[in-house]
Amino acid sequence: RRVVIAGGGYAGTTLAVKLAKGLKRGDDLEILLVEPNPCQQALSELALVAVGPPRPDFCELWHPTVFKDLAVSICYNRVDSVRPDDHLVTIGPRGEGGEEVPYWRLIIATGAVAFVPPVPGLREHAVTMWSVDDAQELQRRIEEQFKKAIVIADRSERRRALSFVVVGAGATGMEIVGTLGQMLPKRMLAFGLDPSDLSVHVVEGRPDILYDLPDALREKVRKRLNKLGVTLHLGSMVERVEDGALYLADGREIPAPVICFCGGAKADPDAVAWGMQADPSGRLVANEFGKAPDHDDIYIIGDVSAFRDPKDSRTLPMLAQFAIHQAEHCAENVLAEARGKKPEPFIPNMHGEFVSVGPTWGAGWMLGGMKLTGLPAIVMKRLTYVLYWWIVGGVKLAVRRTREMFKMFR
Repeated sequence: RRVVIAGGGYAGTTLAVKLAKGLKRGDDLEILLVEPNPCQQALSELALVAVGPPRPDFCELWHPTVFKDLAVSICYNRVDSVRPDDHLVTIGPRGEGGEEVPYWRLIIATGAVAFVPPVPGLREHAVTMWSVDDAQELQRRIEEQFKKAIVIADRSERRRALSFVVVGAGATGMEIVGTLGQMLPKRMLAFGLDPSDLSVHVVEGRPDILYDLPDALREKVRKRLNKLGVTLHLGSMVERVEDGALYLADGREIPAPVICFCGGAKADPDAVAWGMQADPSGRLVANEFGKAPDHDDIYIIGDVSAFRDPKDSRTLPMLAQFAIHQAEHCAENVLAEARGKKPEPFIPNMHGEFVSVGPTWGAGWMLGGMKLTGLPAIVMKRLTYVLYWWIVGGVKLAVRRTREMFKMFR
């Protein structure tokens, strides 16, 4: 009985590990993970790769290392199509060359991709923040701009060349802009530039930042950004982008030779074509068990899943903690079904949320309503990484990656 897992992000990786570790003699399950990338990437740490010294390995968790001692087969490819009525997936390119693979259970965990709205010039001039490659591209653009600024004699022109803009004031945008504000002055000194020529901007169409956090925490984040010299442009959408400038709908112009777009994400668009029911946003509908409503042998978990919280009927947000919890519950249900038992409904619970605003300062809350800012919030955020490493790789991986983390912040 083959369990095919489409996607190797937080949800897919956690599921594969939990399934493999939960197997007992007689379960007779084969686990196949289908994922084109050989490593899982931690999106919340991309800012450090983008602004600091190149450390892409800190954001990467290599699947061969995670699954080395587990009964998990990996196919480095993509699921091209699903035939639910025939219990088949096609792996590989469309048309000739794809391989049909039967499944006993299919788990769709293909995640989300960056969403760039059709604003004139935005896609052409902005870099998204959705992969290590994106982070390294942003770093390349920053350093290229430094080199251009060095040879500009006129200070007003030099200051325009050293203006950096982040579009989007959600968690990812705050992590990027906080890191820019804290670390770019140091990088500029290394290049022989005057940090007083630097300007960092955040553009957000809504009237405030970080709507997922309580008002008191948002206020502290705003004070932190002000201390870092970050300028907020709230309440106006981007109207167009031209070479070196970003224009808002209210008429404001912001010098923008380097733009990072962190304005949102959408569910994997390929999954919508696989024959399952989707909601208006393009996420695949999942019932109370996390299954496709019309297909009892297909689970949908993670960012691609439109799972409604039974407590308030709201669709779960695209957060790693929900992807991990869904994956753990899905593993339990698949193992239960393999042993002739019924699956259990998934009951999500928010355990807290922490956002870094630079490498050494954060804000967030945890169970019990406790609110933290500054270094304690960063410590809690890092502890969530340690917990995840322990879940998927055990004590050895958690200790090794924790050591790497401390080395980075010496």
